[in-house]
Amino acid sequence: MNVTHLECALCGTRYQAALIHNLCTACNRPLLVRYDLSRAAQSLTKAALERRKFDLWRYREVLPVEHDENVVSLGEGGTPLIAAARLGERVGMSRLYLKDESQNPTQSFKARHGDGRFDGARTGHPAIGGAFGRKRRRSARGLRRAGRH
Repeated sequence: MNVTHLECALCGTRYQAALIHNLCTACNRPLLVRYDLSRAAQSLTKAALERRKFDLWRYREVLPVEHDENVVSLGEGGTPLIAAARLGERVGMSRLYLKDESQNPTQSFKARHGDGRFDGARTGHPAIGGAFGRKRRRSARGLRRAGRH
């Protein structure tokens, strides 16, 4: 895995990737996964991409997964780009494309987000497997308190 650390999207505070984190403790903003892109580039080449299956996992060097054998997939990714010429004209863009995420098995962009959790859960990597689960439980608890669940 080429993950180097987690970093706050707003203030830039760094966190260890091997520990559980949900939000930045300094400003309560989301954390971004940061990668060693030089290391990833050694195997993430144009030639390698051409040989790989056309799905999300073809980019595994820049996904938070430690072991290829832990990849769980329903066929996410590889969704088409749709030309949106008229919309592009209206907003002043000569070439505008929209990603059609409805082609994912779940018909949602969220399918891409979920795959990394499986490796984290299987390997005990808390920053990847644990953080998402903790956030979801808290959200569900909040909905029950509000009487919406």
